[in-house]
Amino acid sequence: MYKAIFFDIDDTLLNFSVANRSAFVKSFGEFNLHHDDLIYSTYKQINHLLWERQKLGQITVQDVINNRFKELFTALKVEINHDHFRDTFQGNLAKEHTLEEGAEEAIQYLSQKYKLFAASNSILLQQKARLHLAGLLPHFSDLYVSDDVGYEKPDQRFFQTCLARSNIAKEEILFIGDSLEADIKGATSCEIPTCWYNPKQLKNEQNLNITYTIQHLSDLTKIL
Repeated sequence: MYKAIFFDIDDTLLNFSVANRSAFVKSFGEFNLHHDDLIYSTYKQINHLLWERQKLGQITVQDVINNRFKELFTALKVEINHDHFRDTFQGNLAKEHTLEEGAEEAIQYLSQKYKLFAASNSILLQQKARLHLAGLLPHFSDLYVSDDVGYEKPDQRFFQTCLARSNIAKEEILFIGDSLEADIKGATSCEIPTCWYNPKQLKNEQNLNITYTIQHLSDLTKIL
């Protein structure tokens, strides 16, 4: 019997693809910089490769945040204060809170039955602001975000710290996330039951032992 549900945030509860594009466009506009689909595609590729390296433990979340626009503007041969642009982008990103379909209904339903926690690779203040704007923050007992936890998913120490802070046994928790590598593999390595939110119907290429797989967040009301 589960006592608590742990949710990843980006691309599980909040639509990060929409947030990322919106913050990108706003930031380029504030700096009066030209942008188009090709430039955004280049940014997405750089960002994706950096996040893949983070999942492998080669770099940190902060490295991703610090370097993605440095690499982009270097590729574009644009001279700009990288740190200023980074901070502007992060500020705009903190205001983005588009929900994944069915997220609000799922949270309202589950919060009446379980304690809810959020677990994310990001910046605590940013994620707290976004959940607040989305109207979800009051439903959560606590937020575990990598810059505050001190470790990053899929590192076992991230999950172990979350368990210790929540004071709930691992078998009494269900961890829900969209990333097979960061969320599911990380939680599984700590023997935490998992629910893979898989709207794109990707293959479980690592043959991980996943407790549940769902395509829609509304499916949570059927299994919990």
